[in-house]
Amino acid sequence: MKENIKKNIIEKYATLTEKIAKSGNQSKHFETDVEIYRSEIHIISVIGHNDDIHISEIARKFGVTKGAISKTIKKLEKKGLVEKAIDKTNNTRTLVKLTEKGLKAHYAHEKYHNEYDKDMFSYLESLNERELEILDTFLEKANQMAERHI
Repeated sequence: MKENIKKNIIEKYATLTEKIAKSGNQSKHFETDVEIYRSEIHIISVIGHNDDIHISEIARKFGVTKGAISKTIKKLEKKGLVEKAIDKTNNTRTLVKLTEKGLKAHYAHEKYHNEYDKDMFSYLESLNERELEILDTFLEKANQMAERHI
């Protein structure tokens, strides 16, 4: 019985990771006139939640290089979603902020998650503290495993 449950968990986790990987190639407009990919909208989200954030900080939050973030920021700039400025307090840092179009995408993305993640939020609310801790530990371990595969 226990072995079957473990096998089911591993299969469901593998299926979930495949779905997430495939979703990275899909784009949405998020109430704008441009296509925005999953990785792009999540960078937009971080910028939207952090005023005057610099490229290094965005890279730290995603665990990627500054070069990778800079490349995506350039794409977002071309799409009219973000703009860059030199930090007046430290001219070696580049700050990034959302344009009006970027803000529109950010708010549409939040609306999207509020709508589509309702069931998940409801489920999490139904769990007791111990169940939440178990789930949190599982996700931490799964994340560590995924890091080793990258």
